[in-house]
Amino acid sequence: MTAELIDLAAHGFQMAIAPSAGGGIARLDWHGRPLLRPAVEGAVAARDPLGLSSFPMTPYASRIVDGRFEWEGVVTNIPPNMIGGSHPLHGIGWRVPWEVASLGSDHIELVLHHDGDMNWPWVFETRQAFRLSADGVEVRLSVQSKDDRPFPSSLGPHPYFLSAGAQISFVAQALWEISGEALPTQLVRTEVVERLAEGVAATDLNLDHSFEGWNGRAQIIWPEHGVDVTAQILVGDTPEPCTRLQLYTPPGSGYFCLEPVTARCVSFAEADPCRLGVVELTDKPLTIVTRFKPFWTGHQHA
Repeated sequence: MTAELIDLAAHGFQMAIAPSAGGGIARLDWHGRPLLRPAVEGAVAARDPLGLSSFPMTPYASRIVDGRFEWEGVVTNIPPNMIGGSHPLHGIGWRVPWEVASLGSDHIELVLHHDGDMNWPWVFETRQAFRLSADGVEVRLSVQSKDDRPFPSSLGPHPYFLSAGAQISFVAQALWEISGEALPTQLVRTEVVERLAEGVAATDLNLDHSFEGWNGRAQIIWPEHGVDVTAQILVGDTPEPCTRLQLYTPPGSGYFCLEPVTARCVSFAEADPCRLGVVELTDKPLTIVTRFKPFWTGHQHA
């Protein structure tokens, strides 16, 4: 453990959490092999979530076009939060420090309180709970309204995976075609949807797309090991399937991002945002539970 990182270790996992860097993950290994991309050198000290292994998207995931939408009479004017970006992106949590609420050798819970400001006008509390077990790693991200006014929310983790030698496979029904700034335009079933069901090399893809009708499980396989990624949504205590997934595969970057999300990206200003997965928060929290379960594919650990 350092002043900037909190280390967890159990069941063959080594995990490092960076509360000051947006509450992100800086490392997740299994028997010495990376399940997530290790943090880029200097990213934790610079509090740069884009250089981490994963960061939380809360209280909204993806973009809000021009930072503007209206909800129950409240009109937002949220500024961009990324250099060179035209639209605010991925919420508030990834850009601010979190507090440690509880800590053990195999688990940690972080909490963030937001009092409402120009970046998000509503009051809320958001939490992350990380747990290592014999069954894998669980990441639980939740948001709870503390405001008298209802407001919309969507959540998701933003994990980075190493693309070299990786094959991605998952079953979905369709993807959203996109315009110039990765804004969804129309829902279609394309060849890439069919290919992903069989498995595609990460380096053969060039995507920044939302997928619909996901069956809740994705698999990433490297030459020596792999990981099953599964997700479930809770609205209050009521479980719901996670049917949406964002896949970002920038060519030549050495990484890709596979992000279970509660709602389609860019959805708050749509005519029927709840149809796209947006949840209006009143008294019940919204939670997404993502699990990473590793397995051996080649030479096994001694």
